[in-house]
Order: sequence, then structure tokens, then C-alpha cells
Amino acid sequence: MQYRFEKGIPVDKGLKAFLAVARGGSITAAASTIYLAQSSVTKRIAALEAELRTPLFHRDRRGMSLTEAGEMFLVRAERIEREYRNGQEEVAVISSTGLSELKVGAGPVFHLNWVAGLFADLMERFPNLKLDLKTEHSESMGKLLRSGAIDVYLGILSEDEIDSSISTKHVTQVEHGIVLREDDPISQTDTINPADLADYQWVSFTIDPVTELRIEQYTLPKGSKKSLIDIRTTSLATGVQLVKSGRFVMSAPLQLAKVVKKEGLVIRPFLHRMHPRDAGVHVRKSSLEYGAIKTVISYFDRIQVQN
Repeated sequence: MQYRFEKGIPVDKGLKAFLAVARGGSITAAASTIYLAQSSVTKRIAALEAELRTPLFHRDRRGMSLTEAGEMFLVRAERIEREYRNGQEEVAVISSTGLSELKVGAGPVFHLNWVAGLFADLMERFPNLKLDLKTEHSESMGKLLRSGAIDVYLGILSEDEIDSSISTKHVTQVEHGIVLREDDPISQTDTINPADLADYQWVSFTIDPVTELRIEQYTLPKGSKKSLIDIRTTSLATGVQLVKSGRFVMSAPLQLAKVVKKEGLVIRPFLHRMHPRDAGVHVRKSSLEYGAIKTVISYFDRIQVQN
């Protein structure tokens, strides 16, 4: 095989084109992503299909979609891509090339409470390190971490987002509660009975199907098939403004109590407490020896987050 470096990742030419088309859905999108002429991408896909002796894509006027064989090959192709990236990271540690940029994904509890302090610590130790923060994305953060699109994820990952290539350090547990106005009579108790909120509309801060399902199980009558959530947002500022209007309540992590209080609101646990979920630092095992990664992990050891 012949290999080349594109954006720092060594991948076979045909494999690179295949992954770009599979992810982009068309030759045009793939060519733009990997900086090649459309004709070059087309030739590489044709050569790969000839080598494998089977079509990998359905082609129509709307674009290209994977065949059954293409779906099967995609699993292997993404694994090859990950292995090359992991190998590159391990070799880079040995050769002391290190990281020039650290790409961090963070859930709301982490980016609203601790990321600013973490980044200040990183900049003090590594003045030339570039930092890139992602607080929301249409794809799962676990997938972004495994693919190398981010280097660290701070937050909750479900079991199906973690594989043997990922190392996880538990930091805290996240439990959702209900945000209300401070002057709301219902907020004067230590816990909130969702049955008392029948006249309110619901805002869900962060799009998290697992938590939403649990909120609805705690709140809606058994057997109800309607959705409780009226508005979903990843913007805390939007959720806060809606709650301030007096017509909305918002589900949000209890660990955001200080942030919520600054806005003149309060957050209270459900009457029957929500089951807490483990949250922490997730990194690829192949990057564990990088100084920046070690600093991220040691930062959370040092600040000793209280659950």
C-alpha cells in the first residue's frame, strides 16, 4: 500500500476517499473535504470497488449512499483510521513531538463550572498550546473522541459510546433537577413534586434522550405517550430567559446551582430523586502520556470536585 499524510493522518488513498464520500454523501462534498478534484475522488472510489469486486455505494441524483457491502466496509475503514491515529499519537509521545493543539469537548456541568480554570492551568504550563472547545455537536461526543475530532471529552458518555480504546476517569455524578423563579411559591420547598407543575411548559437544557426519558417517567402519568418537553435548547441563556418569564420550568443538572443562582433563579431536586449518572474525563489511551492530557487529568484530581 502507498500512504500519504493528509491533515496529519496517514491513510491509504482509496480508503481516504471512501471515508470522505461515506461521511459527506456525495463526490462533491468528499472532494471539498479532502482537497481533491472530483475526478480524482471518483477514480479512487472506482479503483477501490474494482479491488473489492463489489459496489460500495448506491448512486442517484440525490447523492451516494452505502450499499450493504459499503456499510460492512465502513466499520473496518473507520477502525483502520483510528488505529493509524492511535499509532501516530503513541509514536509522537516517544519522539517528544507532543501536541500543538488540544481539542476539548465538554458537557454543560464541566464547561460552565471548570473549563475556564482548566484552560488557565493549561496555558500556564504550555504557553504555545492552542485550545479548541466544543460544547455541542450534532454527532455523539464519543464518536468524535474515537475518531480524533476531539482529544478529551469532559462529561457523560453512555456505555455504547466507549470502547477499549478509551480511558475514563470518574470526576462527579450528574443529577437533573428543576429550575424555577426564586419568587415562585413552588420553589420554596426543598424538593419539587412534578405533579405541581401541570400549568407550566418545560424546557430541556441539553439534548439528552436518556435524561429526558427519565424526567418523563418521573413526571407523566403511566402509559402516557406524549412528550413532556416543549422546548429543547443547548443554550443556558435561552433557558434562563424562558424561566424568568414565569411560564416555563427547566430541567438542568443540580451541579449548575451556582450558575443558576447568579441569574436570580433556583434549582431543586425532584421529589423522587433522579438517578445520578457518572461523568468524568474521557481520553484515548494512546494519548495518555501527552503532557497536556496528564495536566487535564491532574487538574481534576487537584480541585477535588464535590458530588
